[in-house]
Amino acid sequence: MITVSRMMTEDQFKQNTGGSTLRGRSEITNVDAALRAFYALPDGGQGARLLALKDIVRACSDYVAHKGAGGSRVRGTQRLGEQAVAAQGQLDPEAVFRDLLTEIDRVMGEGKNPDIDRRAPASEAQKAAQAIPADKFHAMMVDFVQKLGALREDGTLPEETHAVIGELMAVVPLVTVMQYPRGGRGGVKLDPAAAGDDPTFTFNVDTQARGGTSFLLGHIAHELTHVAAHQAFGSSPVMELVQSGATDAEVAALAAERRQALADLQGALATDTEFDEFQRGMLEEKLGYGAQPYKLEQYATAFEKAGKITAEQKERLVGWGTAAGEASGTLVEYDTVLNQMLIYLHMWQTSQDNPFYVRLRAAARAAYDRRSSARRSAGPSTDQPS
Repeated sequence: MITVSRMMTEDQFKQNTGGSTLRGRSEITNVDAALRAFYALPDGGQGARLLALKDIVRACSDYVAHKGAGGSRVRGTQRLGEQAVAAQGQLDPEAVFRDLLTEIDRVMGEGKNPDIDRRAPASEAQKAAQAIPADKFHAMMVDFVQKLGALREDGTLPEETHAVIGELMAVVPLVTVMQYPRGGRGGVKLDPAAAGDDPTFTFNVDTQARGGTSFLLGHIAHELTHVAAHQAFGSSPVMELVQSGATDAEVAALAAERRQALADLQGALATDTEFDEFQRGMLEEKLGYGAQPYKLEQYATAFEKAGKITAEQKERLVGWGTAAGEASGTLVEYDTVLNQMLIYLHMWQTSQDNPFYVRLRAAARAAYDRRSSARRSAGPSTDQPS
């Protein structure tokens, strides 16, 4: 809990800024209101406290900028702003992160767009995540992974999503590190020392959870799909979504099939009226991400340059990307975005007879079956439960 005794109460602030005389005519009342709102918050909810403290700092800054150095109430207002900044440092960053995800969930539940929330809860959540110690961050993410797995207990979960989550939970033990991506991009990567039958992965978690809990659990599903597919297909460290040993002709046919499935989904989304503006944008983003041209070639070049794959592996992957043409991205991100959107739609409580949802489940089932078939061809011991 925040130690509010170190920050002025509303009465103390008024005493330090000239009392109540003529106060109603001054913009100082905006600071009064922000301070009153902070003290009206119930105990707990450190995310809400952070946002309220930032409102105080903003109101103080606006007042000082308006009055300039000559205002008689400026010094007291500056002191309050400084106290509010100091109070932010007393909050537990993990509690802030969790609470802000819940706040974004609430905003989305009201059909509002969290991207235009002036309080910027997603940005504040990301800042809080940066301040969580590494061991606590990993433990927190273990909890969110378990929340993803617990969705299987929901009786309304579609069969396709239940099967996918089971597959993903089976590879969780291979992900030995979950960390904030300091200086790098979010995503999962094969650890350099991992080889043979005992690979391990590091998960750089994208904590800019614009869509709250649904975004974070969808992101986890996306990255665990990379791990599951890597194990199923016998992929290189690039984690291409192609069966090891496939011919260029087979890859071209696979990419064309995937590209058509994404186009069908885009068509269904274009005429859908169930999703709000923010949800539609999230889905459009994933559909585009899953089909970016030249993506496999770019990954192959970067990985070979970094010494993560051989020149021979790069040549094979570039050849596959060329065979895929404009659908190269489907060889890297197709399965991942399908599973990510499955989680989104379940958590958004989308109608299961929604045309987009029906098409998505069919595409995800086909991709799941392909991964399962690849595991079976590698041997019974590598098959995953559903």
